[in-house]
Amino acid sequence: HGNNLEALPQFLTSLAIGLLIGLERERTPSAKAGLRTFALVALFGTLTALLSSKLDSPWLLIAGLLAVAGMIIAAYINKPVEPLRQAQDSENDPGTTTVIALLLCYGLGAMIWYGLATLAVMLAIGVTALLYFKPELRGISQRLTRRDLVAVLQFSVLTFIVLPILPNQDYGPYNAFNPHQAWLMVVLISGISLAGYTALHLVGTRYGAPLLGFFGGIVSSTATTLIYAKHSKSNQAMSYLAASVI
Repeated sequence: HGNNLEALPQFLTSLAIGLLIGLERERTPSAKAGLRTFALVALFGTLTALLSSKLDSPWLLIAGLLAVAGMIIAAYINKPVEPLRQAQDSENDPGTTTVIALLLCYGLGAMIWYGLATLAVMLAIGVTALLYFKPELRGISQRLTRRDLVAVLQFSVLTFIVLPILPNQDYGPYNAFNPHQAWLMVVLISGISLAGYTALHLVGTRYGAPLLGFFGGIVSSTATTLIYAKHSKSNQAMSYLAASVI
């Protein structure tokens, strides 16, 4: 086995992942786990996965997961905070976010040992971003109206329910009609419309029009032109925006 340091890169990657997520949690005063805890949990995940594979016992991995969950839950139960601070902390971190972040950190540490280091690092960055941008995500969700949610649900149904069940097969004379490809155009047009609506809400008309024209043109210049030509015809106020996009 040489000098028995073959596993060192995996443990260093785990340490980096734990420090990354822990750095964000350290900024939240109400969180009972910070930089060191997350780093240790990630290392513990890799160590447990190593022992589990060496001993050929998956139960070790499960026991480690339960131990981490029990540890953080006990930390929240056994350390009550003052009423005033508790009221402030309830807005920041009631406990569930840190608990699930720690469990994810443990799982990411285990993934690294099983040869999924690249995916684990990508997920760690995504998790950290999700934790860090909580105020922005909350602001977006609070600004959503019923109409916005209906639009998102409609697009989701068109894309993830209807499209997969349509047969990707040619029908009719000269095999000219393919239900899957025809519906793909419906999804494309709906997606461009939804993206345009979202962009206008987020960045406004001034920057939204060039953005829509650029990204819509990358996807399909024909579909983008068709949609905004229709908008300009049905709504006179949209004429300038539609012309800018096209």
